[in-house]
Amino acid sequence: MFLIELINNVSLLVVLTMLFKITVSRYKVDAVSQRLVFGLIFGIVGLIGMMTPLHYADGIIFDGRSIILFVAGLFGGPVVAIISASVIGAYRIWLGGVGVYVGMTVITVSAALGVCCYCYRRKSKINFSLLQLFVSGFTVHVIVLLLFLLLPGMSGIKVAMALGPTVLLIYPVATLLVCLLFQDYDEKEDVRRDLHRLAYYDSVTALPNRLFQVENINRCLGTCKTPERQGALILFSIDRFKTINDARGHAAGDMLLCALADRLATVIDPEYTLARNTAGEFSVLLNGVFEKSRDIDVFALNMANKIHTALKFPVYLGKDEVFISTSIGIATFPKADGDNAGDILRRADTAMHQARHDGGNQTTLFEQTMASHVEQKFQIERELRKAITAGELRLYLQSQVNASGAVMGAEALVRWQHPTRGRVLPSMFIAVAEETDLIADVDAWVLTEACKVLASNETYHRPISISVNISPRHFRKAGFVSNVKQILSDTGADPTHLKLEITESLLIHNVNDVIAKMLELTALGIHFSLDDFGTGYSSLSHLKRLPIHELKIDKTFVQDAPTDPDDAALVESVLAIARHMKLGVVAEGVETIEQAAFLNARAEVLHQGYLYSRPDPADVWVSKLSQSEQMRSAKLNRQS
Repeated sequence: MFLIELINNVSLLVVLTMLFKITVSRYKVDAVSQRLVFGLIFGIVGLIGMMTPLHYADGIIFDGRSIILFVAGLFGGPVVAIISASVIGAYRIWLGGVGVYVGMTVITVSAALGVCCYCYRRKSKINFSLLQLFVSGFTVHVIVLLLFLLLPGMSGIKVAMALGPTVLLIYPVATLLVCLLFQDYDEKEDVRRDLHRLAYYDSVTALPNRLFQVENINRCLGTCKTPERQGALILFSIDRFKTINDARGHAAGDMLLCALADRLATVIDPEYTLARNTAGEFSVLLNGVFEKSRDIDVFALNMANKIHTALKFPVYLGKDEVFISTSIGIATFPKADGDNAGDILRRADTAMHQARHDGGNQTTLFEQTMASHVEQKFQIERELRKAITAGELRLYLQSQVNASGAVMGAEALVRWQHPTRGRVLPSMFIAVAEETDLIADVDAWVLTEACKVLASNETYHRPISISVNISPRHFRKAGFVSNVKQILSDTGADPTHLKLEITESLLIHNVNDVIAKMLELTALGIHFSLDDFGTGYSSLSHLKRLPIHELKIDKTFVQDAPTDPDDAALVESVLAIARHMKLGVVAEGVETIEQAAFLNARAEVLHQGYLYSRPDPADVWVSKLSQSEQMRSAKLNRQS
């Protein structure tokens, strides 16, 4: 009979503890509240177990509270053990009887042993094995049986002898089973917490990550139901963070990120979410009630100023003193009913990139015109990618003439004939192409078409050359030289009639590689022209090393040279350098007779500008060239 009642009692405890596990897994609250719930549920489970105890005499009972309290201490810790022991102890005192002091001692000892095991488990950071759990349960109940000996008279010995074999066989096993249930739950909770931390927190700074911030923004948008409730996302990135990573390694970069996170935590209120989005990019989510719509702008700008101020002091990475600055973009919300986190992030990112484009270390508040500009660039990129293969690009040529007006060559220019927009200005699509690899495809297309013109019957035997602009991004590609050779081979163009125009910005990085490529192409007969000379990063030491054949004077110098002494001096300096280094000269933007006369009076210069011709479609330019040659021949025949 005792065995059946014990099994029923233990089964009830197992069912109730499983119910506890399910209840707590659904009750997601903070750690303190959760421990309170843990303690109360353990206490209630213990009370239910004490309602059907084994009675031996007046005030002498036996039940499964020892299991419950040991498990409470082992898996809940001191707080849970104290709460559950208090609840169960209060009920035991209410029951009263001669065994109350022994019952209270059992409650205290069971909970205390559980807490001791809890501390050992946390310190060693391991889960107990089956053997350890069984030995722990066995030890607890041996002590419980020994405590029965404190009962008055011979009643304790009688209870121990009656229950001893059953208790030592059943209760350690029951303790083992209940502990396994909780240990399995703990392991799953640990895995869940680890996955949650990996999914929502940054491993370097321990700050919330981008996914956490996205969900936070969406929750914040859900609360903005009234005009007064508004929010703002501050997005900022460390200027030149890649330089620090490249110079000192990623470990130093991680140290910098942690130092920055610690410093920002001192100026950003805990109620606002600071997150690390990616690499050197962070975000702060603000929200609150504001009387006027512009108040949120002022509040966000003030917070941005705090960030700038906090980061203006140096960060020490070992022996290195590093000064950092940030580009900050701000997007306030909501702006439309359908706004979501992606919209807010995109606007803040647009504003941040605008701040970086304007020089960095500043703050930009998002404006709708920025979105229109970005959307236009995105659309142009998509359509230009198709335009290259769809035959929408057009080759134009602008003549280069000598002092007597004879055409000596031309510069190749590209135009885009859009099927619906019509003519798209180069200023609208070349800059977009420069920001992507599309510029290499555009360059290759122009070079191919220019070579086809050079290889045509109308121009092949004439002493003219065509200049083609080459983007630095395209020139630096590993396969650039082989691509040029392939185009020359495919078109049959004479390389001695081809000029490649490069800009001075090409010389900033890896000059030796640039020179090697130029020498390889020069060996084929190709000539090089240095475009916009004097406006970029020119270095005479580089110039003397480069296989350059020609300098192009930028139109900004040419246009005011006849009237401005400073521009005149600059032009004369370029002409002097060209004369000394035996280089040809092309002057761009020649639009007046005075400009042409100024140049002709000082050197032998090729003129390119509206005074002589505007850019023409390639076939029109070739046709005009043929007519000009025919007229020149006819004039010579008449003179002879």
